[in-house]
Amino acid sequence: MITGLPHLGGRAAQARLSRELAAESQAPATEVQDDNQDARSNLLQHAVQSSDDLAQVMAQFRRRQFELKSESASELFERVLEDDAPPKARQLLALTADRQLPLRLLMQQAAALFADDSDLALILGLLLRQSDLPNETRRRLLQLEQALRERACPKRLQAGINTALKARLYGRRMAVRACALRENYRDFLESDGEAADHYEQWIGLYGPEHRHSVLSFLEESLLTDIQGQDPSCSLHEFGPLLILLGQLKRLRSADRMFVGALLGRFAVSELDWLVLLLGILRYPHALDELLQQAVGPILLQVDAVARASLLQCVRRACLTLPEQLFSEEHALLYLAERFEHLADSSFAAEALLQRHRHGLPPALRG
Repeated sequence: MITGLPHLGGRAAQARLSRELAAESQAPATEVQDDNQDARSNLLQHAVQSSDDLAQVMAQFRRRQFELKSESASELFERVLEDDAPPKARQLLALTADRQLPLRLLMQQAAALFADDSDLALILGLLLRQSDLPNETRRRLLQLEQALRERACPKRLQAGINTALKARLYGRRMAVRACALRENYRDFLESDGEAADHYEQWIGLYGPEHRHSVLSFLEESLLTDIQGQDPSCSLHEFGPLLILLGQLKRLRSADRMFVGALLGRFAVSELDWLVLLLGILRYPHALDELLQQAVGPILLQVDAVARASLLQCVRRACLTLPEQLFSEEHALLYLAERFEHLADSSFAAEALLQRHRHGLPPALRG
């Protein structure tokens, strides 16, 4: 028998809960579930079949076969990202047992203890797993759960539940708040922005050093969400998200090549190179202004040889970017022509400067 929530915080109680709940999870899945899993896999494959970059993703789906399995109470508790969750859960249980507290006020108190709807849903599920709850307390917990489901956004609620463990893991690795990563995943599900928009947002929120980690978190969270017992989105909604994920991974590869080719060779920071990269992908016809912002001060401080070398390196890095990452058609052609013009202008400006310094050659004097 599952004894009581006040003991859930201890390791022994969590182990006991895990053993009892594991015994309950031995029943095999029904044939209907298997059929639904096969249909889900087939529909998902059809939704993203046009994207070659998703072959690895689909291979993972086929291997996994969307296995359904019950989780222990301790695993569910790990999904709760709210600080001091065990004592707050005990407090919520005590409030629920108070029959004099109206349901409306009980809901307000519950939301004050667990501000995130996904955390509250997990806690209510944990409390309802106890077999020795008084009938009235169980009834009020079920009312709370129903009220939560009615007021919360279903997609964001389930997404938060499905990806909380990934958020906790990456939060520790990156030394950032797990709840912030969870919120980023929810926003990712609802966003219609381009890959560069997401990249810029991550850099602004977490700094350039974490941009690749955020993408890894979103990729793993999306796969976990899709493979979960209760995915946050329909298969048709997941299709465009998987395609966007493929675009983000291509941008990550382009980022590594672009920044890797330029970083350390000139006195320009990684952040400035990233700003230049994202700016060029979005607004290739604003190349002159973007270069002025990123490397303009450097160009004024170096000689003609160094200036030409810098422009040539930036030109090579830009022209290796994949065409499909640009927001405008024929962007690479325009960039090639514009860099050629800049090189000619730089040469002409240097020639004029040399004439000003040293005078005209004798053959050109009157």
